[in-house]
Amino acid sequence: MTGKPTELSVEKLLPGGPGLARLNGEAILLPEVLPGERVLAEIGQRRGGVRRGRVLEILSASPWRVEPDCPHFGHCGGCDFLHVAPRAALALKSEAALGDLAAAWGLSPELVESPLRTNYRSRAVLHLGPGADGRRAIGFYDRQRSVVDFAECRLLSPELMKALPPLKEWAAKAPPGAPEIEINLMMGADARGLMIILSPAPARGRDKRSAGRTTEAPDPAGLISNLEKLAVADLAVFWRPSERVQPKRLSSGGPRRLTAAVWPCWGLTLRSAPGGFSQVNPPVNMAMVEKALALAAPLAPGPALDLYSGLGNFALPLLKSGFRVTAVEEAPEGAAAARENGRGLSGFRLIQGRSGEVAAGLAKKGERFKLLLLDPPRAGARDLAPTLAALNPERIIYVACHPAVLGRDIPAFISLGYRPDRLLALDMFPRTSHLEALVSLARG
Repeated sequence: MTGKPTELSVEKLLPGGPGLARLNGEAILLPEVLPGERVLAEIGQRRGGVRRGRVLEILSASPWRVEPDCPHFGHCGGCDFLHVAPRAALALKSEAALGDLAAAWGLSPELVESPLRTNYRSRAVLHLGPGADGRRAIGFYDRQRSVVDFAECRLLSPELMKALPPLKEWAAKAPPGAPEIEINLMMGADARGLMIILSPAPARGRDKRSAGRTTEAPDPAGLISNLEKLAVADLAVFWRPSERVQPKRLSSGGPRRLTAAVWPCWGLTLRSAPGGFSQVNPPVNMAMVEKALALAAPLAPGPALDLYSGLGNFALPLLKSGFRVTAVEEAPEGAAAARENGRGLSGFRLIQGRSGEVAAGLAKKGERFKLLLLDPPRAGARDLAPTLAALNPERIIYVACHPAVLGRDIPAFISLGYRPDRLLALDMFPRTSHLEALVSLARG
């Protein structure tokens, strides 16, 4: 940071949480501020076309500002929205992420709150590596990719928090110079079963010298011994040297699958494979599926196509709601879980492959679908728009874990004759600036 302290006014929040202020017409991004606030800030050099500032003092605070309830706020990467009153958090981050799109489409986002604001995560990725003081720690990364050590985290479910002390005890015994490790914690949605998947930390930035240097599994004996003290009936520990290979079991026992969702209303229990994707907030996931089914209901019975279907999170409830469902999933662990979850259910077809390639093949064969649902990764699916339109769906439901892609992708669907008519902001990630978005598009 350079220059003398400067007074700035915050205009609005941008996607991801930073505040936008201007100095002589130039945009300045500020962390942990709220719209309407006046702050005293130190302004840094422009990097990558962006100039950022560091807030020195809040001169005039927003009525929505509260005192953060975590001592690690401001440097831990786990939460970044603790300075916002809970009753205003979803509206503010919805406006930041979806406000411009909603205005352009003439829509008012429907806000879907989370029933839990703390201890809601049934899965999380922690890191074992050097902290700011150079000593090995387990926690979330900070902005400099040092690991923030913590004794308590209000994001993690109580079951995951119980695993933290034995993990730390195991980490403390690691030899000097041991490589950094990524620790994927997964607890069943029924609060039973615990999977821990260890893998090399991603090699990027300053970590290129140390992360990912080994493909050998760390000695799990001490870890498994420590975790057994928790009296977790179903405990499984895995090693995954890269995303391209299936996790290798290190523990002698433990579950082969975890419960990802229990839905008596549809007679479904969905299970996920080790390393497979499932939503971190089960109650909000349930609400999201219910909203999608309500939008789809007028089209049932009929054929539906679910792309990037994972373990069947949307596909199988759609099936139970009267649709004939084709689900497409590329990841082997996701496809295997979906196959098991849908076993014995008539009207369900699973195709393992890339969603874009499979969709193009279906269109070429002349297959048509009343409903098309897609839940792509963060990169979005803009290039698929012409292919998906060729399948002639009456309604498209697009779920986005990174709402910024909607501003790039949805115009491609609009140009092909689809009109956004519903927009939802779901608080899948309380205490953070992130949310899940769902947009529904009707043909014509």
